[in-house]
Amino acid sequence: MQSPLEPTGLALDPKPPAALVFHDVDHEYYVRRSATVRALAGIELALATGEFVSVVGPSGCGKTTLLRLAVGLLRPSRGTVSIGGEPVRSPRRDVSFIFQDAVMLPWFSVMENVTLPIRIAGGDMAMARLRAGELLDRVGLTGFHNATPMQLSGGMRQRAAIVRALMTRPRILLMDEPFGALDALTREQMNLDLASIAEASGCTVLLITHGISEAVFLANRVVVMTPRPGRIAEMIDIPLPRPRNRRTLAAPEFAALCDRVREHFQHPGSEMASAYE
Repeated sequence: MQSPLEPTGLALDPKPPAALVFHDVDHEYYVRRSATVRALAGIELALATGEFVSVVGPSGCGKTTLLRLAVGLLRPSRGTVSIGGEPVRSPRRDVSFIFQDAVMLPWFSVMENVTLPIRIAGGDMAMARLRAGELLDRVGLTGFHNATPMQLSGGMRQRAAIVRALMTRPRILLMDEPFGALDALTREQMNLDLASIAEASGCTVLLITHGISEAVFLANRVVVMTPRPGRIAEMIDIPLPRPRNRRTLAAPEFAALCDRVREHFQHPGSEMASAYE
């Protein structure tokens, strides 16, 4: 009889690679012929599959540069960015990007706008319209499938932009201040909607935001960045139970986590505080 400690000849399944990894990443921009600005320095960050990570930090600390590296619009000056263990060298179809301004074609209906990525890819449009209709209804746009973008409020256009980003079933969803232009009440509702949508989609999300409460409410982890060159000052786990809702916003644990993030920006006279004002 074989000892349980003896090898069986069966290899254990290796741990799957992280969904998105920044390894020792620096990035510099050329501003003049012989001058550079260092945007990021020594970034080490790995996102697990299905994880939601928020990034907060002062303006100019390289937050948006992180997203551009992840989507393949930039190459790091040093280090590597990889998705599923593969280096990112150019834009990928399994990565979707949501901007602060929900850019939509004004002569297309909402349905035509959100199914445009499938049309461009030559996909099954009947299936695309069916999926788009389900997603639009889920985000509260029932009855607006055939409306034009001009007939939608800012929050409704951002809901449509989220649906468009999810149409290709992306592995990674990148979001750059998607609710920054919305009023406070609409932004709170969008956070509630996004928390539900992201959890249901199963995709990995990297969100850039200036809203500390937004970052904490949505994320599994919050990454706090330093002023330029952006470094990671702290990574804070957010153990709040899901699904998250308005009761989460009133929980003492939620307030305590927001205060922990806020402490990085509230020391009078510090570089972090002045950069975040």
